[in-house]
Amino acid sequence: MQPLLTGDPRRIGPYLVVGRLGAGGMGVVYAAVDGSGRRVAVKLVHETLSVDLEFRRRFSRETSVLAGVEGACLARVLDSDAGTERPWLATEFIPGPTLEQHVQAEGPLTGDALYGLAAGVAEALVAMHAAGVVHRDLKPPNVICSPQGPRLIDFGIAKVLDSTSMTHTGTLIGSPGWISPEEYGEGHAGTPADVYGWGLLVLYATTGEPPYGTGRPEVLAYRVREQIPDLQSVPEDLRDLVGRALAKDPAQRPAAADVLAAVTETWQGEEPGTEPGDVTSFIQRTWVLPPHEAPGWPEVRVAPAPPTKVLRPEEPATAPAAVESAGAVSGADGAPVTVVARRSGASWIHAYVATAAAVTLITVTAIIAASASERSTPAVSQAAPAASVPAPATTATATTVPVTTATATPTPAESPKKKPEAESRRVSFKGVSLTLPKGWRMTTDGDDRACVESPRSGGADGPWDFFCRPDSMAVELTSTKDDWPGFGIEDSEFGFMWGQHVPCLTGGGVLRDPYGSVSEDEGEAGLYYGIDPYASRLVHSGLAKMRDGRKAYYREWQVACEVNLTYTMMIWYLPQSKVAFYVLSAHPEDRKGFRQIIASADLRGYKHAAKL
Repeated sequence: MQPLLTGDPRRIGPYLVVGRLGAGGMGVVYAAVDGSGRRVAVKLVHETLSVDLEFRRRFSRETSVLAGVEGACLARVLDSDAGTERPWLATEFIPGPTLEQHVQAEGPLTGDALYGLAAGVAEALVAMHAAGVVHRDLKPPNVICSPQGPRLIDFGIAKVLDSTSMTHTGTLIGSPGWISPEEYGEGHAGTPADVYGWGLLVLYATTGEPPYGTGRPEVLAYRVREQIPDLQSVPEDLRDLVGRALAKDPAQRPAAADVLAAVTETWQGEEPGTEPGDVTSFIQRTWVLPPHEAPGWPEVRVAPAPPTKVLRPEEPATAPAAVESAGAVSGADGAPVTVVARRSGASWIHAYVATAAAVTLITVTAIIAASASERSTPAVSQAAPAASVPAPATTATATTVPVTTATATPTPAESPKKKPEAESRRVSFKGVSLTLPKGWRMTTDGDDRACVESPRSGGADGPWDFFCRPDSMAVELTSTKDDWPGFGIEDSEFGFMWGQHVPCLTGGGVLRDPYGSVSEDEGEAGLYYGIDPYASRLVHSGLAKMRDGRKAYYREWQVACEVNLTYTMMIWYLPQSKVAFYVLSAHPEDRKGFRQIIASADLRGYKHAAKL
């Protein structure tokens, strides 16, 4: 690990940055820790790419798919944000040297280490291809020789398989000398390109030298297209398989699943009693590389939590199901982490684009600072769309009101021993009780509104000044049909429009427009990207059953931005009780948690709730 440089960020999203792991054409990779002290690797995209709208679209689509890819020999994608000033991607940190570092220090791989590498990388490709993802940059620095086996990393330029190319015309993705022949031409670079990369990695592991040598990119391109690498260093029982993987014609290469099956059969053939295909456990038993721990990680300790308001526990309750009538409405169907380490250099300031930084530096810094602090100001008036910059709320003024952080605290017990933290906890707000997942919290200003925040909540709201963060759940107890979401719940076309100037909230917060400006019509809203209401759509309309038996009207919207990005809005509404729950921009990882909270809701303690 390398020390941080002056100008490096000290925090990226929810992660505290502790050092540098490397850099490449797409961005810088930082070592970081999350709120529990878990080590992660966070890739922060270069500023020059951040202003490329096509890149942002590709990054958003790819990371949403990669989050669902699971493989024993893959570094899992943990989190990402494509909507912030500089997009980032967090993966689990894998300790150990890269294949390139190991071969340079210890020499070529042989025996079980070589077969383990071949099987592990093939297993990773099978998992990726099953999810419709192509890595497209297989090379020695992107394989970690961890103590548990080989791990494939760096999905920063992985490509989602679909009918639409996600790269600019003429753009070459990959590293010279490690690119398949078809990628130099006009051929489609699909899963066979990864199989070709697998063959190059196995060949490199047996020789310690790049298969096509070194040289200028145009020289390497010629060798890749015209020359056949020498395979004499590859063990005889793998040589034919590697040769077929390196075929110039992608149609002649085997599929990743066939490669894995062939390597596993050859490798396990000499060990009786081994279950065919049990490659993961076989790698763990035979992997011979020594354990390796990355040096330089600072000591991390959990800081004391801030004072909290005690919420009363609630007992389980059940009741017959009842749907609140809506007249014409119809429905279908974290404790902080303290890093003990010297911090050098000045604080890092986010710059969304170099061309706009000189003009908007002070504004951007203020917005970022505001988004990092606790909210204490209610939103502007919530009503039907108007010419001002509105936000979903019911208060017409912007009077500052202290916000109390509300988290559940265990009932004091006679024993002084600390009780283990529960997986979930029951909280109550003016008689509306909810079960919050572990790590989630509720805050309230003591009025008729509360916010439920996940560990990922932290989106900026710019001049809209929402009462709750855009990526948290707002709970409103006096939401009539004259307010949003009440007036939009039966609108299947524009029910997501809570105001006239609705900002793009991809990633859970507002997204700055480098070419925007303050105007008489839009005010400061003109500094941010807006939405495309005609490209937005209702993706779910139905009923959501609550713990007390009520059924709330549920609407889920995919809101399209004017920059080829989308985000999910979730709305639950009880018209007779005049209670609304909504999330303006839900993180994909939080949607299940929000649904579980609604399913746990019990309004029988709320004095204005409609009778069941």
